[in-house]
Amino acid sequence: MRIDIPKSDGTSISLYPLDEYLSHVLFDHFVLTGDFVRHEELSDEYNGSLILVDYKPMATSAFVNSQGYMPFIIQMSTSPEEYYSLGYPKGIEVCYGEKAIYLKLGELSRKIKKVYDYAISKRIVRVKIIQGTTTKDFDFDVIILKDGYSVDPRFEDERVSAKKKIKELIQMLESEIPTIQEDFKIEYNFYTYPDNSLLYPHILLIPKLVVKEISDFLLSQYQQIYGVVAKFPPEFTPTDNIQTTELSKFLEKLPLELFTKAVIGLYGSHPAVLLPEGDYSQYLTGNERVVNINLVKNVVVVIVFGNSQEQQNVEQNKEEENRNTEQNKVEKAPNNVTEGLGKEIQSIYESIIEDYFINNEEKKNRLEKLNSVLNELGKAILDALKSQTPLKANELRKYAEDIAKNAGLSYINNFEYYLDYYEHSLTETEELEVLVTLLTYIGKTMYDIDKKIKEYNSLQLTY
Repeated sequence: MRIDIPKSDGTSISLYPLDEYLSHVLFDHFVLTGDFVRHEELSDEYNGSLILVDYKPMATSAFVNSQGYMPFIIQMSTSPEEYYSLGYPKGIEVCYGEKAIYLKLGELSRKIKKVYDYAISKRIVRVKIIQGTTTKDFDFDVIILKDGYSVDPRFEDERVSAKKKIKELIQMLESEIPTIQEDFKIEYNFYTYPDNSLLYPHILLIPKLVVKEISDFLLSQYQQIYGVVAKFPPEFTPTDNIQTTELSKFLEKLPLELFTKAVIGLYGSHPAVLLPEGDYSQYLTGNERVVNINLVKNVVVVIVFGNSQEQQNVEQNKEEENRNTEQNKVEKAPNNVTEGLGKEIQSIYESIIEDYFINNEEKKNRLEKLNSVLNELGKAILDALKSQTPLKANELRKYAEDIAKNAGLSYINNFEYYLDYYEHSLTETEELEVLVTLLTYIGKTMYDIDKKIKEYNSLQLTY
């Protein structure tokens, strides 16, 4: 989620979560460009500055020397000599920084080639992080799968067929290698080559944890400079995989400016929310305890809820033993509805940027319209949460129609299953749970839209 910090000259500094900023620079601006999959010499450099905002590491692309900021430089390069064809490997060692993942393929490599006609390659990315007088390397490998067939952009059926094959191959990899989604960012795209107008499908596997390695290094540098514990108190472990009724009710009561600062996690083994110093008594539901933690230069507040996570897991396991399959489906329904709606919104965004039949100016225009609709939907959800009155299905349908218009109205049918379930199968409490989590999906897509619009603007300036 973007935060804008006003400056004395009337302008502002846009800050993004550090991990998202690093992913944007390393992946979106370097690895996922068309030049990367070609055998070309590449290099690029980005400035950045790190600051802690309510103990959340945030970064901006500006080189800021003001108090509280720590400037740094990211240098990236790769050469044709570091682009290897791998043939039919039984396994691939994928390095990132000083660590590595072993991608066990076995006979999958032959299946990738013989069944799907994709060739397997590896390319090394050289990354150097410069912070003051300290320099550290974080080189990492990228696995590239290239289709042996090209796609003629004049024929929509060819692109649809190629995209279907890509998704089948990715699904096969995810099925055969259970940890692949945890270890890798999996991206696909159609790239062109200078000598013709054909499109060449590629799938890229990028080790996610290189971002964490760089993030940890920058935060350790920040701590040395400012003596502030970067990240969180030692008793608190941030995680998004926490869901309790009490926690949800507490978050629903928070005003937007506090909601964006809240960090969900575990305090010891108990579900908790970390917030900046303040009085939160008006938002408590009655079964929490408030812990004030004194850090080096600041105080943070941790709201701790109910039973420990272990106790909740035991209770949940006992309940699950007594439920049949249908009951399990009902229990998971709010999550499934939220995930379904969130993914459909994201797919609209992806369909726009992947549409090779419209130019960048039209893509930018559609993204701006999509962003406006999502902003309106986000505001409507916040109003609904404040009043504890969930949006009606027909209200969501109207927003879904406005969202789908940006990629073709046929996409509205993709929302209908989840909206129908929302309308006829969920209680009001479950509908509110759906809306709370849907905000996160909307925020992520709006962040992606903002990055892509800036990218299109920079391309216009280049030309």
